[in-house]
Amino acid sequence: MNTSNLATYVATQLRAGKSAEEIKQNLLLVGWSEEDAGSALVAGLVESGIPAPDRVLSGKGRLASTVEVILSLFSFILLGITVSALAVLYYQVINHYFPDPLTMGYGYASSSASAINYAIAALVIAFPIYAITMRLWFRRYREDEAKIESKLTKWLTYLVLLIAAVTIVGDLVTAVFYFLQGELTARFSLKAFTILVVSGIVFGFYYLERRKVQYKNDVSRSTFQIFGWVVLVLILIAIILGFTTTGAPSTQRMHGLDNTRAENLSTLAGCISNYAANHKALPISLDELERSTDYAYCANLKDPETGESYDYRIITPEEQKKVNEGTFELCADFALETTEKTMARDPYSYGMNKWALHPAGKSCDIETVTLDRNTLKGIY
Repeated sequence: MNTSNLATYVATQLRAGKSAEEIKQNLLLVGWSEEDAGSALVAGLVESGIPAPDRVLSGKGRLASTVEVILSLFSFILLGITVSALAVLYYQVINHYFPDPLTMGYGYASSSASAINYAIAALVIAFPIYAITMRLWFRRYREDEAKIESKLTKWLTYLVLLIAAVTIVGDLVTAVFYFLQGELTARFSLKAFTILVVSGIVFGFYYLERRKVQYKNDVSRSTFQIFGWVVLVLILIAIILGFTTTGAPSTQRMHGLDNTRAENLSTLAGCISNYAANHKALPISLDELERSTDYAYCANLKDPETGESYDYRIITPEEQKKVNEGTFELCADFALETTEKTMARDPYSYGMNKWALHPAGKSCDIETVTLDRNTLKGIY
């Protein structure tokens, strides 16, 4: 069956009262492609007497296929991931270099390493796929300029334009408000500028995309490539600043191992203190904890990298000031130095763990526990 016969068939089915969707599904069932079925449907509607523009009468018009609709939806999802990740990454970098004492005072991290790492991962994966998706999208409409776009794609694109425009206006209004209030700090200004730049790029790109795809205006390919290069530069700068803030992946791993060591020492110190309070004596070694059913789990706390036990030493009675107190020392080998400045910059990560403050290499700390259980009645 040639194209003209197919159009005649569609027109006959339409006059018989069948819906366009039903006809299209029948064509797909017998093996016609999505694009062929869409084009036949358009031709049948024209043959039925429905007025059509010149590009359709010339035979060039094609309905957008399901693949193209899915491609468009996929690009919008990737756009959301890319934009949110880029904004989060710049926000966290700004938080790092311009910390807020009020925020830190409430125990919230001014610079979250996990948020930065997740944003970098999202950008590395999402943006290249988004660029490829948009390249395929423009190629479809460049090869067939008369292609008829789906309503869903149009509405989603205009929704993106609306969100970007509202964000720009809201960002400017907020910036002016804080300026009039005399509270336009460098921290807030940089964040407001970040939102303005990201929203402006999104609005400008999709405004030109509408002119190119929907209104068939002559927008050069190099114009869209400039947008791509600008976004790529912004992403690379953000990633470099992110690595500068959190360190390389190897540094992050060592930092994570050190945090585990500090947590293990804190837990182990609590176990030893409870053991001493219950038995009125400090354990001779960590093996003694393992032989106790109540504290056996404490002896399993090992160095996460080497698997070796932590160093434990009882301070001799001659060094003790009170006979009802026991003093012991715990040590671990740390990979990186942690200073008070580091802990103040990220208090949420370190919390109240005193073992988190340590130099690089072997670090020890002393703990004192009351051996007389009677003095602890108010605690236990």
